[in-house]
Parts: sequence; structure tokens; C-alpha cells
Amino acid sequence: MNPRQGLARLLVALSLACLLPACGFALRGSESASADGTIVHLRAAEPGSALVQTLSEALLAAQVMLSPSATDGGLQLQLGAESLLSRPGSVNSRARAAQYDVEMSVEVMLGRGDTVMFGPLRVATQRSYYEDLSTIAGSSEEVVLLQQEMRQELAQQVLRRLRAALAEQGA
Repeated sequence: MNPRQGLARLLVALSLACLLPACGFALRGSESASADGTIVHLRAAEPGSALVQTLSEALLAAQVMLSPSATDGGLQLQLGAESLLSRPGSVNSRARAAQYDVEMSVEVMLGRGDTVMFGPLRVATQRSYYEDLSTIAGSSEEVVLLQQEMRQELAQQVLRRLRAALAEQGA
């Protein structure tokens, strides 16, 4: 390849990189925080749960301020109890489960005063994992990591719903 072709390809790549954000493309999780400065009171069925901690961290990272108490006319985000369902997806030659399908879900509702902005709705994520009977300790660590990733995905889904509701309300 001659230097002109290399330069032309570089210019095309740079042009495309500049045009992608202009059309609204963004990697999931890298969207601009349109909820900047919003104050939300988070009410949870399980206040100290790992999901509540993960969601709180995601909200703070998106520059959403968490209020310790509900205020009149303020936003209230209600989070139900985390539900985890695991079922065998496939079996091995010994008729034992080799693959598990896992679904984690939670009910969410957002309101302002007496107005319901969205919900109650069920937010869910699904994953599969293989259980290796020769390394039970490794499999249990994989399950813990899988559940952490699923909680992060649920938190991001709730955050996207919050942003969409705020955009609709013009808040």
C-alpha cells in the first residue's frame, strides 16, 4: 500500500469516527448523563442488598444525587426485591445439569408526588453458565461474578429508564 492510500484510509476512518456521535451513536453505558443534578429518593424493599448498592453507585456515577428522605414533589425511585431464578439448561452424560440459565429481575417504579412516571415494571437480565464438576470452587466463583454482572446490567437498565422518563417530562 502506498502512502497516499494509507492517508486516504486514515482520513476516512477519522471522518467516520467524527460522524458516529453526531448521528446519536454511543456505546451502551457511555451515554451522556442527562440526569445530571437530579435528586432522587431511592426506596428499596431490601435496603442493604447488593443490587441497591450497585444501583446507588450507578446513580452517583451518573451524577444523580440521592436524597435520604422523600420530599414533596421530588422524584421517588421504588425498587422491589431482587428475584433470581436458575434452571438447568442442559444435562451431561450422567444426567446432571451441565448448563444453567439464570434470570435476575426486579420491579421498579418512578414517581413524582402523586404522578407515576413509569412502572411498576419488571426489569430483567438473563445469562447462562456451565458448571464444571471438576472445579466446584471455580464454578461457585463464576456464579458470584455472574450475579455481580447481572446486577450491574439491571442498574444500567434502571438508569436508562430514569433518563428516558426525565427526557419525556422535560426535567
